[in-house]
Amino acid sequence: MINLQVLTYISILVFLIILLSFLFSPTKNQTKIPLWSFLMIVFFLVLAVSWFVTDLALQWVLIEASTLFGALLVSVIRSKKAIEVAWKFLLINSFGLGIAFLGLIILAFGVQSNVSFDSELILKKISEHDTILVRFGLWLTIFGYSAKLGLFPNLFWVSDTYAESPSQVSGIIASYIPVSVCIALRPLIKMDQMLSFRILSVSNAFLFMAILTMLYSLWTLYQTKDIRRITAQVALFHSGALGIFLWYNPTDEVFYYLLISNVVVKSLLFFTLGIFRMDSGARFLEKILLQKKINRMSVVLFLTSFSIAFALPISSVFVSDLIIIKMSLVSGYYWGILVPFCSLIFFAIGLFRFLPVLNVPAREFLEADSTRLKIRVSFSIVLFLITVGFGIFGIYIFLNGGFGNA
Repeated sequence: MINLQVLTYISILVFLIILLSFLFSPTKNQTKIPLWSFLMIVFFLVLAVSWFVTDLALQWVLIEASTLFGALLVSVIRSKKAIEVAWKFLLINSFGLGIAFLGLIILAFGVQSNVSFDSELILKKISEHDTILVRFGLWLTIFGYSAKLGLFPNLFWVSDTYAESPSQVSGIIASYIPVSVCIALRPLIKMDQMLSFRILSVSNAFLFMAILTMLYSLWTLYQTKDIRRITAQVALFHSGALGIFLWYNPTDEVFYYLLISNVVVKSLLFFTLGIFRMDSGARFLEKILLQKKINRMSVVLFLTSFSIAFALPISSVFVSDLIIIKMSLVSGYYWGILVPFCSLIFFAIGLFRFLPVLNVPAREFLEADSTRLKIRVSFSIVLFLITVGFGIFGIYIFLNGGFGNA
């Protein structure tokens, strides 16, 4: 059974791998490693604790705390650009969460006279309080949290944050923030769907924002040749896909499988991006293609991770595509099949961008970076085995009739 406990164990394991790589193979620009490592631990802990909280107010406090620690981590390299991006991350996320908290207050007040923020209690009573006040509270809360998830229109912090942060920091933020926000959003989406049906509901608006996010990431991918921003668009595309899955209201097993998939796939992708970026010494594909030589291992690891993030049959993302196809057929919302179709388009455009790098002649790691890159490669292989193992496990469950009706 895939549940919250399994998510927690795998998340801790993946986080420890990223933390160890940060400790033993920092870049030349990274100083005060103990301080930043402590902030990484606190960032992970506040988010992990929020997964187990049913009090919506306390959950909000923990997620908001992660915004502050996340902004500090984004500025780890202390460059002017990184500090600007950290402020952008802090302001947009805090703006969204501020709206969400106002919505939570209105929602809790509208549901009952003895105000409670317990999500389980509100879920039991929500259908009895189908009022404008409750709907307004849900609109504010879900819209506010969508900014933290990185959905349209509040998505512009995503690309800058992941492009300007160290790969380990980007990996942690991309892996754990979407998971925490999805756990916070899930009961809220359920509450809205329990109210009397209206086409112009906040859950349908949330679905529309998720679809626009995926389309925006496709459009942006086609125009950029910066490998860090291309990878950021992968994370943005996946956030949109998670939003669509939330709208479908999947079973617990499917929900936590998707969240674990997000953790392992994003961690591996950003981890191998860091290796590729450090070895090539450039972030724009034009400059990388002009290199006289490049290490073949760094290229293959990144291309494999990129493939795992989309269409590779041993990937948990491939299983997720099968799940949404099944959910679409069972529910009658056949448009959901467009999600794996868009995923294939994204994958094709990405491969078109990256495959020419394989034509650059191979070499060993440069001596100046050889030790730290070899350490990172070792950790990336462990992450790769975890990611592939989880994907194969998902295929096994699916082929043996698991995941129910999804």
